[in-house]
Amino acid sequence: MRSMLVWLMVLSGGLFVAVKADAAPCRTAELFATDRTAVSTEPDTAPDGLQPFAAQAGRTLADSGEAVTGSTPLVGVSWSLALQRVTYERSREFHVCGPGEPTLHAAADALRRRFHQDAVLTFEYLPRQQPGAGAVLITVPGVGVAQFRDALVADPVAHTQLPNGSITDDHTLILVADDGDLDAARRLVGEAGGNWNAARVASGRREVVASQS
Repeated sequence: MRSMLVWLMVLSGGLFVAVKADAAPCRTAELFATDRTAVSTEPDTAPDGLQPFAAQAGRTLADSGEAVTGSTPLVGVSWSLALQRVTYERSREFHVCGPGEPTLHAAADALRRRFHQDAVLTFEYLPRQQPGAGAVLITVPGVGVAQFRDALVADPVAHTQLPNGSITDDHTLILVADDGDLDAARRLVGEAGGNWNAARVASGRREVVASQS
């Protein structure tokens, strides 16, 4: 059957938009990335300065087949096994929509190479029973950078199982974890002062897209 095209006209600007009715459904995902290359052991409390990066990254992702529907500024808080201490990184969570794998992987790798990063984290939303799903994205309101830092430092299990978390500017903690680490995540959230009953847990597939060298 021939593809059906629906034509919409925006009268104010005379703009025509073609929508392909049988196009593949959009699969939503998150990418966590930055253009920073220096390691910081002090939190960056200045206003988010990654707006130019957001625009440049958006173009890179679009060229790779992933449409950016928005982005959220973050402070990444990580436990460094090499330094044996917490490090910080200003970053952004990009909300994207595309055909799914392998396009998502290719887009993340393009972003990694464009901004000289060691790795880019992706999370594709999938039903829990779907093949490939095996991870969760956890969002918990009411957790600040200092609270999460203190909990991460005090929890030696988290140093290897959950060494990375992100905090939004409105104090929402974001954790991406494997299904098997859900209990450790619940404990870490409690240690950071978060309310697990207020947490949202989404299932999906995570991937750390890293350099092969």
